Amino acid sequence: MISVIIPFRNSAEWIERCYKSIKGSFEIICVNDNSTDGSAKLVPCINNEHAQGVSGARNTGIEHAHGEWVTFLDADDEMLPNAYHTFMSAPKGEVVQFNHLRHYPSLGIKMKYANREGRYEIDNLPKCWFGVWNKLFRADFIKDIRFNEDLQYGEDGLFVLECFKKGAVITHAPKDMVTVVHRFDNRQSLSHIKTQSDVLKQIHAYEDFMLSLDNYDLRVAVCKELSRLWGLDRIQRIFGVKE
Repeated sequence: MISVIIPFRNSAEWIERCYKSIKGSFEIICVNDNSTDGSAKLVPCINNEHAQGVSGARNTGIEHAHGEWVTFLDADDEMLPNAYHTFMSAPKGEVVQFNHLRHYPSLGIKMKYANREGRYEIDNLPKCWFGVWNKLFRADFIKDIRFNEDLQYGEDGLFVLECFKKGAVITHAPKDMVTVVHRFDNRQSLSHIKTQSDVLKQIHAYEDFMLSLDNYDLRVAVCKELSRLWGLDRIQRIFGVKE
């Protein structure tokens, strides 16, 4: 069984569409994060039992999941009709990444994000490695990994890095395997309204993560990847890493 965790807050406009898009033998766990717009009445759900925010809601979902595999959706995302078959037929590892469509309604654009099939390690990461809504996680592998509840932005990338710290590689499904439409409908989501404070918390959390790494090669790889991703050399300067 695959558990799908959907955290939501004030998502009445989208949560039913997301819920109804999930076809197949999934366990669906919608986690209400203090909604005040009536969205909690639209789908079966449980309440966030941790710190307010997406991280606490996802952690609540993980603790209630019963599947052998866990994946995540945002409230304004949609799962494609063939997703269950795609999930079940893909090659498996500790973490499996799938291709996805990105939909920008205001622009009327859908873009496919795809990577070549294969195994990706920290020094050779696929596009969109930092998302959790485009992946399956083996439940027994992440049983002691949780989202950082101090973060409201960048928490998903840190979760994936914790998987690498534990020894995971990303097994990527073939290019024709697409599972999710990752939508940008919700202009109030944290990806749109992040503050400077949110970004600084993210940077400091990633710095703390790197300091916790005993494996120097992994630390170097993480430094370089984050510097590339953010267009900054701050991380590399802090740890004295050179190209």
